[in-house]
Amino acid sequence: MMTPDPLLVATVELAVRLDRLRPGILDGPAPDAALARRVADEPPSEPGRLVADAARLRAELSGSGMPAPCRRHLDAGLTALHCQARLLDGDRPGYLAEVRDTFGVTPRRTDPDEYREVHRRLGALLPGRGPVVARMRAYREGDVVPPRRLGAAVTAVTAELRRRTRDLLGLPRGEDAVVALVADRPWTAFTRYRGGLRSRVSITDAARIRAGALLPLLAHEVYPGHHTQYCRAEVAVARFPELALRLVHSPQGLIAEGAAEAAAGVVPGPGWGAVAARALAGAGVRIDGDLAERVESELDLLGRVRQDAALLRHVDGADPDEVTAYLARWLLVPEARARRILAFLDHPQWRGYPVTYAEGAPLVRSWLARHPGGPVAGLRALLDTPVLPPDLVTEGGDARGNGSGTAAVTAPALLHPEY
Repeated sequence: MMTPDPLLVATVELAVRLDRLRPGILDGPAPDAALARRVADEPPSEPGRLVADAARLRAELSGSGMPAPCRRHLDAGLTALHCQARLLDGDRPGYLAEVRDTFGVTPRRTDPDEYREVHRRLGALLPGRGPVVARMRAYREGDVVPPRRLGAAVTAVTAELRRRTRDLLGLPRGEDAVVALVADRPWTAFTRYRGGLRSRVSITDAARIRAGALLPLLAHEVYPGHHTQYCRAEVAVARFPELALRLVHSPQGLIAEGAAEAAAGVVPGPGWGAVAARALAGAGVRIDGDLAERVESELDLLGRVRQDAALLRHVDGADPDEVTAYLARWLLVPEARARRILAFLDHPQWRGYPVTYAEGAPLVRSWLARHPGGPVAGLRALLDTPVLPPDLVTEGGDARGNGSGTAAVTAPALLHPEY
């Protein structure tokens, strides 16, 4: 067994200490259980000390003999940890700097005309007449899975996605994801990796889950999304030890959310609406699969609205009422839901997180579409190798100009947004 690099061990230790002060830094259990127990027995660290530790480790890393790809990946994680430590220490670097240092990209605004065009297309798709906001509300209400059928629907769709993911991507032997309905939570779905190829996926039974959105939701969280990411990364650690450390707030986290958002477009792939309709029919739930796929594809394009709202709030200084109105207008949601989204955007730990969806998803989708082996081979590479945002950008700055550098991934083989 290969001995871990001391700098990698020290970075894990830093992350564990930060996670103790602010749970949610680590994405899953600590990769070294003995180290985690030792840190738990220590007095909590002072944030200022962790700021200094992160800066010191970055300096040591730059002069180390670690292979360049591993060094680059670890430096991105240390930059994110340094930013998180600064925030805990009371530093306020500014929203754009915070997002850039944490996730490795700069959030960009979207022209509202793009949202107007999405609304126009939704107006042509949705049944009935009248304002699109009213018809969208009626469509969403009519699409809610009856509570008595939700468990069976989740089981049926998860089984279908697992079968296809196993056949197309491959799953490690012994992996297991328990998908459970839970009481009212502030999120729709959440995947917690427990280690040992096991995850628990919780879905809020009070979230009024829509049938047409169920397959993309489960693809995001389970197969081939977050649970699959965790499992394949655990196997790939033998080749890439840096994959052992998974950070929620990091460039790695942005790639993970982007890949999860793109998941249904790869497995099952285009035509997933028909797959969903067949699986749901066995659970006694009927949908128009083609319509569901087309509507969800349009709603995906509204995903950047939350990032625009965060920029309005934290860069422009807009007041809560203005941001709530912006969210409600462009997401086509009631004011109450818009205020729940705003509460997430105002949370000190999560205010930068919308960038993972808004920038991560188009970055990953664009790269998968260009992958010479096709989207399935591309997704396999994302799951099995250390990837940073610049790796997914071609020369000339594809994917709307975020990141830098050339596409470099040629290897073989967290909270779901509410709209």
